[in-house]
Amino acid sequence: MKGWQFNKQEGALFPDEIVLSAFCTVEPKRMDSTLPFYYDESIFRFTNKHGETFYFKISPSYHEFEINIKGGDGELVYYQLLRTVSKVEILEDRRDHAELLIVLAEDRKRTVTSIELTVRPRFRVLVKEHEI
Repeated sequence: MKGWQFNKQEGALFPDEIVLSAFCTVEPKRMDSTLPFYYDESIFRFTNKHGETFYFKISPSYHEFEINIKGGDGELVYYQLLRTVSKVEILEDRRDHAELLIVLAEDRKRTVTSIELTVRPRFRVLVKEHEI
């Protein structure tokens, strides 16, 4: 899984606002900018060079991450509302390739689910379930 380990607990569970802004290439729309990023709800909207539109709604303190992706024609390609996110990690962030790892382990006893989400150059998603 590209360097991530299930027992890895050090560090932040979600990237901060600056890191996510760089990854998404836009600043988020915040629900309440007076709150710290971790306790706020933030929306990132951006488009890759293939015209695929990404909408990420992130609520770190609630362990929620909503993903909505539309193709170049505006048709919905992928949607997922995640409510048990325990970790979000940027695996790669280059101009030509960007990949995000979302780990779902909250309230899980038997398995952990990982979602590898590629946003550049084209959208791709890999969902894997792992035994604990």
